[in-house]
Amino acid sequence: MFRISVILVVLVLCSIGLVSGLSFQEVSNSAKENASIQIDRAARAAVAILCYGTDSEFHPQIGAEGQPVSLRLTTNTADTVLVPSDKLDQLLQAIAQTNQGAANLFRWSADTATFDRFATTFRTPDGNPEPAVSFGADHPAHARLAAGKPYVGPVPVHGRLRLAYLTPILALNGDVAGAVAVDVGWVDDLTLAEKRLKVRIFSAAAVILAVVILLGGMLMGIELRPLRQLAKTAEQLAAGTRPKDIPYTERRDEIGDLAHGLARATDLQDKLQKLAYTDPVTTAGNRAKYFSDLTETIRRTRTEAYTASLSHLDFKGFSKVNDAFGHQVGNRVLLQAYARLASIFGPSAQIARISADDFCILLPFDGKGVVAEDYALKAIDLLSAPFQLEEGEIRLEPSIGIALLPRDASDVETAHRVAGLALRAAKDRNGAQYDFFSPPLNEQVQMEMLTETLLRTALKTRQLTLHYQPQVCPANGQLVGLEALIRWPSEKRQFIPPSEFIPVAEKTGLILELGQFVLDEACRQAALWRREGFEFGQVSVNVSPIQFRRGNFANIVRQTLSAYDLPAHLVCLEVTENVFLDTGEQLILDILSELQTIGVQMSLDDFGSGYSSLSYLHRLPFQELKIDRAFLSGADQHPQKARLFKGIVGLGRSLGLRIIAEGAETAGEYALAAAHNCDGLQGFFCTPAIPADEVASRLAAFHRSLDEAAGNCLGEGERKLRA
Repeated sequence: MFRISVILVVLVLCSIGLVSGLSFQEVSNSAKENASIQIDRAARAAVAILCYGTDSEFHPQIGAEGQPVSLRLTTNTADTVLVPSDKLDQLLQAIAQTNQGAANLFRWSADTATFDRFATTFRTPDGNPEPAVSFGADHPAHARLAAGKPYVGPVPVHGRLRLAYLTPILALNGDVAGAVAVDVGWVDDLTLAEKRLKVRIFSAAAVILAVVILLGGMLMGIELRPLRQLAKTAEQLAAGTRPKDIPYTERRDEIGDLAHGLARATDLQDKLQKLAYTDPVTTAGNRAKYFSDLTETIRRTRTEAYTASLSHLDFKGFSKVNDAFGHQVGNRVLLQAYARLASIFGPSAQIARISADDFCILLPFDGKGVVAEDYALKAIDLLSAPFQLEEGEIRLEPSIGIALLPRDASDVETAHRVAGLALRAAKDRNGAQYDFFSPPLNEQVQMEMLTETLLRTALKTRQLTLHYQPQVCPANGQLVGLEALIRWPSEKRQFIPPSEFIPVAEKTGLILELGQFVLDEACRQAALWRREGFEFGQVSVNVSPIQFRRGNFANIVRQTLSAYDLPAHLVCLEVTENVFLDTGEQLILDILSELQTIGVQMSLDDFGSGYSSLSYLHRLPFQELKIDRAFLSGADQHPQKARLFKGIVGLGRSLGLRIIAEGAETAGEYALAAAHNCDGLQGFFCTPAIPADEVASRLAAFHRSLDEAAGNCLGEGERKLRA
């Protein structure tokens, strides 16, 4: 229908234009034809009046169509005929009245080659004849008249144009003697009717055209109304908003076809949006949906009085579920976790799973975080409950970070980042926890980033160094080993504490490069002591869980020993109990077995400070047990603590392990370790960690102090005997 309406309007407009053009052309042709007839009759009348009024002094020459071509004088001289006279004036007046125009007589001047007027019907305002005038070669009729031919057309008169017929007057010998000119009026007056008709035709055409355009516009407006509504619907679809319904689907024309197409596009968009914005594992929103919702939330906080809270949740140790049971089981756990979250946060919350075990929840109108905190407590309680699966019971430890919008962030990137910082702070605390973002967390991250940058530079420029803390036998004070400890010199403070940069290295992966540096430098120094004949027992190197789990760690150890030609039994690798938390027992056993094949010693460091399992000590190939300093510190002053220390030493002894006690700072603690026959002891009482070139001198000083202490004890005994 719309197409037909457009075609009809176009046809009507074309018809109006065609009729108007043809009408104007016809009127124009009629006006020209009438003017031509009128001027021809005027010329014939003028010739006739002159011929008969002068008693045949002029003889007309008539053309093939009866039009006058020239007037020939019947006498040889023009001086007696073509001169001013009352008779000629009367004849010109008669010609002018007959033709309702003007009449003029001209005489040819051979000297000036001009036609000089000597009689005219033109009058001045006071009624007298106008002064004589002449026209020369610049006159449009001059060339034809000079050639003895008539001229028909416009001629200039008083600054305007008149339609004139100029007939040449010839002498008996055929020479030009003059001319008679008649006209039928001003040219623009002759076309006045044509102009008026033209105006009327175009006015009528314009009116008809306006009416047609108005009616066509109304008709097209009616026809285009459905298209405009469908266009708005299409814009809503393009903006991602699903319209309530698609209008005009009941029509059977082109509009209906378009409406059906939009309906199919809407259904397709729903399916695509579901695929694009839905997590296939949990049916929650996915990462794209999360950032879309977060973007809209940030926009509303900028333009409206709108607030929200953003909670970021994940589970500690979730990777162990996948490792132990497979990803299918892990997915079922995540599905149950999402169901629990949905039951807690309710339909108003926007929940999305953005990565493996990471969930983000947007809560509207929660600018102070009261609702988020309440839900976080419930979520921690509910998600800490075991997940019941066919494979068994699985427990997870959730952590939640909370950011408040717009208080904590005014853009999407910052909002996501600060929620992540709050989550990291919660995970750094023991157990299932939640935490709110605060500016110090941001400062902490910036400090960690700075530390990471400086540490990378320090590793590249070899600013780091190793200090060695001696391990001595408490029974005789002899050196049994040295523990290599990393040191980072600083201009502002003597050394940057390892507690500041080791955690950063573990988070950023720099611990691998740092651990390799320590292993390489310790082996180099041990090889140097060996060549110098210095008996150091063994050098102990701390290995982080990340470094230990690295697939090629055993090969790295083997290559480093080979590079310095160092016997493997002179190196002891220390791992803490934390390695058992994120590593399967079989993997630990495989790595330890490979290291045992190489021949290096293995030590379980900081025993008793964290996760402990006697089964690990029983099954895994450790040669040494290092008791955490917490069990020795002050044990000489507290009998119960002393008994606990004795029990741990006895436990290690029963498993055939070498016992090293850490943290001896007093003579009493040293004596307690000696009393329980520890194989080795290290601590500030013996000597702190020192550079390699100071080890020998510090040990000598320690031995002297032991000798002095023994001498003092002996002298005190003799005095008691004399008494």
